[in-house]
Amino acid sequence: MRRLFLFLPLSFLLLPSGPRADSSGREVAGPPLREVKDDGTALPDNARMERLAQTDPIAFLENCLRRYDREVKGYRATLQKQERLGGKLQGTEVIDVSFQEKPFSVLLDWQRGTRLAQRTLYQKGQNRDKLLVLPAGLFRLAGVVERDPDGADARRSGRYPLTEFGIKIGTERTLAAFEQAQKQKALHVEYLGERRVKEAGDRLCWTLRRTGYRRPEEEGITQLTFYVDKENWLQVGSVLKGAEGQLIGEYFFRDVRINPDFSPDTFSRAVLTR
Repeated sequence: MRRLFLFLPLSFLLLPSGPRADSSGREVAGPPLREVKDDGTALPDNARMERLAQTDPIAFLENCLRRYDREVKGYRATLQKQERLGGKLQGTEVIDVSFQEKPFSVLLDWQRGTRLAQRTLYQKGQNRDKLLVLPAGLFRLAGVVERDPDGADARRSGRYPLTEFGIKIGTERTLAAFEQAQKQKALHVEYLGERRVKEAGDRLCWTLRRTGYRRPEEEGITQLTFYVDKENWLQVGSVLKGAEGQLIGEYFFRDVRINPDFSPDTFSRAVLTR
């Protein structure tokens, strides 16, 4: 069943979506990420979640985040992404991901579509709060180098800094954009039903699409389609498009293994050169 949930555009008020600071104090684009405080109440069942997807996508996302906080401490997954950087659509990248919430830790290992880095590690509060990078190709001979998480090389590698990586932050980013649009009386979200998403490992997902933007958002976004895994409520897919369907970015997580046993050195410098 398809239903359209919308706030009719009653006002021309446009809220700013300019620079903000991330958790490390660095300036990044877009509205502040929307954290959801867990009040301890019981989560809805899947039938109720589907009704919320049809009628109240903000509450739907809030429940996804509450469940995440209760159940997810980290994960391993494969990330498939394609992004438009500097106005040019890059090739598809396939990356093995190891992620831990506390301390915030990210290890990326490129399997396909390698460009600047073969492996990248970020752990909040460690390594002078720098990225550790094993360069790709012949530059790998230089060994592991340090980079600013929001420096020029990092910006050429992705639309978002590694300090804002992860499934949870992706959902917080979606929720923040929805709430900003709601304040503008311009939130239009259509529930597209359940779909098996090949790029997410053929997982059965609730599928929602936002259109009808009052104005283009970051980098010209005018359409967002996102996919939430029906079993674990993780946002495992996002497709961002601009005018005339131009792809701005797409991100899919597959083979997600929640709360794996990470070895003590998973997020160490040594793992980069193995």
